[in-house]
Amino acid sequence: MTARADDRYSFALCLSHDVDRVYKTPQNHLFDSISERDPRELVGMFSGKNPYWQFERIAALESELGVRSSFNVLDEQRLGERPKAEWATVSGWSRYTGRYDVTDPQLVSTLRVLLDGGWEIGLQGSFCSPEDRTRLEYEKERIESAIGAELVGNRQHYLNLTEPDTWAHHRAIGLGYDTSLADPNELHFQRGYDLLRPFDDEFVVFPWTIMDQTVMESGDSTDDIRANCEAVLEEARAHGSVLVLDWHQRVFTDEEFPGWGDAYRWTIERAMEMGAWVGTPGEFYEAIPHPGGTVADALAALEALEAAQTDVELLGRAVR
Repeated sequence: MTARADDRYSFALCLSHDVDRVYKTPQNHLFDSISERDPRELVGMFSGKNPYWQFERIAALESELGVRSSFNVLDEQRLGERPKAEWATVSGWSRYTGRYDVTDPQLVSTLRVLLDGGWEIGLQGSFCSPEDRTRLEYEKERIESAIGAELVGNRQHYLNLTEPDTWAHHRAIGLGYDTSLADPNELHFQRGYDLLRPFDDEFVVFPWTIMDQTVMESGDSTDDIRANCEAVLEEARAHGSVLVLDWHQRVFTDEEFPGWGDAYRWTIERAMEMGAWVGTPGEFYEAIPHPGGTVADALAALEALEAAQTDVELLGRAVR
């Protein structure tokens, strides 16, 4: 976070990463080779490299900027668990093959280190979960058991959402917020600028999320992309809103997604220059007064908290 000259935040930028895949499996290489018509993709099957594991790079980048983010973990079904009619479809292979096990020891160890360092772990509800409360609860509890921490927030995989039913399921299984409101074809806010409270209680829906691919395909040059990002940030600032960034964990590999990590860094730095509070959706949610608190109320609470922390630090230095 950045200190403002007047100790006021004009808007908020919450950082998040959907963790769709952590290993680039042979199925992924094969699918990319077919979809991109590029046989060179097949070489990666034998390279021993894993370009999708980008946790350390993200943590280093965010630590350098003094911010934290949420990693939204996906417990997706396997293709073999799906109806046989899907086994021979491109969509079936794309959605249900090459996924990871949320109990994988290397992944669990990494997520626990992130938690200890101040990052947030959230749920990414699976593709078929929006109308399946039992499935959502199963996924949430399985991830919580693996990492030893409670999940507070969610974003639905593929933004697959049934309003307001999915939110009712989220609330029923103990989640506090959702960040699924987004449009893969639209950067600018479409659902207003303040928090949504579909049940007039403590469950909150963040007003808008922008995704990495939407940003990166919004312009033909780096300057165009930055201008489009700045326009959305300015929209958030003008309305005192909260905007969520969703930068998938795997897109921080320069070989496969050149410039995507740089765009993420630039957006954060520009938001700070514009007076934004920057942090995790969970931290922002914790600052919201309930049941009727607004974005402005949360920003005021965050300002007060940081002022109190500064006072404690100054007092500690004086005592020493």
